[in-house]
Amino acid sequence: MKTSNLTRLVHNVHEQGFQELDRLGLNGQRDQGLVSTLISRDLSGSDDLCVSWGRILPGQRHLCHHHPDASEFYVVVAGSPLVFLGDEEYRAKPGDGIYIPRGLKHGAWNDTDEPVELVVGVSKPADWEFVHDE
Repeated sequence: MKTSNLTRLVHNVHEQGFQELDRLGLNGQRDQGLVSTLISRDLSGSDDLCVSWGRILPGQRHLCHHHPDASEFYVVVAGSPLVFLGDEEYRAKPGDGIYIPRGLKHGAWNDTDEPVELVVGVSKPADWEFVHDE
């Protein structure tokens, strides 16, 4: 692989930092938390997924919403967020992989004193629909 391809294919959360979720303008998203996109159509040329590193600070909420056109996953790296999946709540822990089927209402709340770190993936590289449920 040419070195010039590496700048498009490899991204590091510690080097590029985070953006506030509510400033990204994802179809009116008004959430709390931070995100660092690692793989996407615009960043990497991906045609089939988007992967980000998310951080939810103590007291912050990723509001309940759904995606009618994309499935999603969370991998909990650190912390223990309360995750909402449909009408159920789940206390996640590091190492959990959480699958969120297309159309399922979901969200997360960090009601602890420790930051939550998540790897988040969406089955579309960009432009997925974001529908608020609260």
